Amino acid sequence: MGLFTENHTFVSAIYLVMSKLVLIPFMLLIFCGLSTETSAQQAQLKSFSILPEGADILLSWEMNGEDQVSTYRILRKFDDEPAYVWVADVPAAGKLSYSFLDDGIFKSTGRIVHYELQVVTASNQVLKFSRSLSHNPTSIQRTWGSIKSMFR
Repeated sequence: MGLFTENHTFVSAIYLVMSKLVLIPFMLLIFCGLSTETSAQQAQLKSFSILPEGADILLSWEMNGEDQVSTYRILRKFDDEPAYVWVADVPAAGKLSYSFLDDGIFKSTGRIVHYELQVVTASNQVLKFSRSLSHNPTSIQRTWGSIKSMFR
């Protein structure tokens, strides 16, 4: 009977140690997940659109809330490019509607342009949203874009 008690105590001790080792990472995972969800919930995109504006493209987005948002980062790429390139950062200003006029693509014609809007939170979490548009400005719009670019 003494052997059963010793084995039972030993098994109980191992079970207790193992449950603590499994429980601690599990609790950390849950805790980190909850804090991430909270900042993601506070930075929800309501709408995001891109529209041609002559030779330029107008990006517009609306947020449901931006309590934790620090910056909106705009990236762009064309179909024949492997990766997005940085276009601009728009600082969060405490309003829910934003727009940005991309006037740097006037020489592209007949190409599909892809935009990525990155919502950067105060904890450096990045939420990504993308839209695409076939961009085909007329020759007059491209010429006007070239003239405008000379005075920038």
